[in-house]
Amino acid sequence: MKKIFLFGLMLGAMTLGLTSCNDDNDQLTDTRVTNYIQLSINGDDVVYVDANSTYTDAGCKAELAGEDVSDMVKVYNPVNTSMIGPYEIVYEAVNADGFAASAYRTVYVGTAVTGTVANGTYRQTYNDDGSSKAKTAYSGYNIDVLTDGNGAYWVSDLMGGYYEQRQGYGEAYSMKGYLKVNDDNTVSFAGGGDVVGWGDALDDFLNGKYDPATKTLSYTVVYAGMDFNVILNLQ
Repeated sequence: MKKIFLFGLMLGAMTLGLTSCNDDNDQLTDTRVTNYIQLSINGDDVVYVDANSTYTDAGCKAELAGEDVSDMVKVYNPVNTSMIGPYEIVYEAVNADGFAASAYRTVYVGTAVTGTVANGTYRQTYNDDGSSKAKTAYSGYNIDVLTDGNGAYWVSDLMGGYYEQRQGYGEAYSMKGYLKVNDDNTVSFAGGGDVVGWGDALDDFLNGKYDPATKTLSYTVVYAGMDFNVILNLQ
């Protein structure tokens, strides 16, 4: 019995010692200080350049604890002036502790045009048997358009803002795409057409026409079993 009692005392002392050590460790704090890199874009953060021109990026300045460390900046620059549309340049720098700083510039290649969704635009839905179900008219929304001046157009929403603006779903539910006005003023689909928010794309593009007298693009986008008959007045 005496041995058991002494063993219990020794075990209790060891437990107290371990508890004391743990309490001391809990009071320790990490006193390291990290300096974050500060990035500032040279020039404007939104730039428009002509198609097929030469684009020279103005770059980005970086400072760390008051010192210029611009040589640490890595740049992702996808700008291709032979293809109209928006591009995002990304600048990034990482400090010694692995903390990253990022900055962005948007470059629009092409001449900016406003496409106003005109009266006569509507969405057509269908019953399961293919018969017409409902026609929803909408108009008045402004759509961003870029052109190279030679018949190529980039349109920020081929559906004329139906989901992005009318329904208020946001940019992820727009349908960005490229159109080409042919010599006979018919309009062809030339790429894009994805709807990021739903992870799908248009099924077909029909009836594309351009009226040079009124500067009007008209076409039908077939998407998810619906027809979007869009008329854009270009300004």
